[in-house]
Amino acid sequence: MAVISVIVPVYKVEKFLDRCINSIIQQTFTNLEIILVDDGSPDRSGEICDEWKMKDKRIRVIHKENGGLSDARNKGLDVATGDYVAFIDSDDWIDPDMISILYNVAQKNNSDIIECSYRNIYKDHILEETNCNAEIINGDYVTALEGMLDWRYFKPVAWNKLYKRNVIKDIRYPVGRLHEDEFTTYKYFYNAKKVSYIDVSKYNYDRTREDSITGR
Repeated sequence: MAVISVIVPVYKVEKFLDRCINSIIQQTFTNLEIILVDDGSPDRSGEICDEWKMKDKRIRVIHKENGGLSDARNKGLDVATGDYVAFIDSDDWIDPDMISILYNVAQKNNSDIIECSYRNIYKDHILEETNCNAEIINGDYVTALEGMLDWRYFKPVAWNKLYKRNVIKDIRYPVGRLHEDEFTTYKYFYNAKKVSYIDVSKYNYDRTREDSITGR
């Protein structure tokens, strides 16, 4: 079974971090390397990371000076050893079978990038991003880029995907940019010979935070 590196950038999320990490360690796919990157957080987030490291031997913690989301993801990529990589934002959480489903689709279709849908979590309601009909779409990088431009399948966000390491190579996120994934994800797609999308929501995207990058 392949090792999957899950990279979690952490900054000022002490209220949400336990929820995120707990959702990762409870994955039905257990062969994980969980990399928590404390981006110089001024609250207790760094301490919480260290507490979780003591509870689960799969967790690695990196403490660094604040450099932003891109820099934190890049530091995680620099130390990741997995055959596949996934990114989870620390104020979000994932369903217990998300990584297992993505990995199984990858194995069945020999895919380099595998994506699922997600739920938008608001204060007073939950909005599914897609119809969630369990359809599986396979294609190449052209399929992915066309879907990304139309905001259909294969969206440019970093966090609802599983990536083979060979599509990431030495490509890193641009430090100091907002919407940094829009400057990066298409490059990963371009390196992929085959991509797969499964229309089920397995990622929970928290839109309740007013102080998040998206909220601002």
